[in-house]
Amino acid sequence: MAITTVEKVQKALNIDGKTEQIQALIPLVENWIKGYTNQDMPDKNGKYPDGYEQIAIRMIAYDLNNLAKQGIQSETLSRHSITYATGGSTRDYPSEVIKGLRRRLRW
Repeated sequence: MAITTVEKVQKALNIDGKTEQIQALIPLVENWIKGYTNQDMPDKNGKYPDGYEQIAIRMIAYDLNNLAKQGIQSETLSRHSITYATGGSTRDYPSEVIKGLRRRLRW
């Protein structure tokens, strides 16, 4: 079972359409959360930790709004200059988007 559904994302973000993009983003976001938190999800009962669905929806909203800008570090309009980020992951999210995810360290 996925962390959220297309219908829940569309309702939460008050958008119509973008169904295919949202369908593609749900498993990517879910896998990112699993890797970030180092947790097996869903648990034995098929549940995710409280609040994780809302965080996943925020992450999808971030991706939908920033897909065209991923990898861009800065942009200047006069004489049109774009600087692309080098190194690091382009799939990192701002801390306000992923606030509430709890990391679990495993040894």
